Order: sequence, then structure tokens, then C-alpha cells
Amino acid sequence: MVFTKETKDNEFYVYMNGKLIYKRWLKTGQSKVFDLMAYDKYTEYSLNDN
Repeated sequence: MVFTKETKDNEFYVYMNGKLIYKRWLKTGQSKVFDLMAYDKYTEYSLNDN
């Protein structure tokens, strides 16, 4: 599995194998999960940018 993180303007995107699975609006803090199977409590990948 290849995870890619990308930031454009006010939006943060996470892709898994080229498919969008997570989107977050940075100014408001709201987020949307597009693929629940790829992003659940058992996911071994952190979405936090340090």
C-alpha cells in the first residue's frame, strides 16, 4: 500500500494507491473520510504531519 499526503491551499488530502481516502479542511478543522475500509481504527498509518 502506498500512502500519499498532499496539501493544496486550505485542504489536506490522503491518497492510498492513488485513491482519495481522506480530506481535511485546515482552517475549519472539518474532515471527510471517503473509504472507511482503508481508514479505520486498525490502520497502521498515521495521518498526522509532524
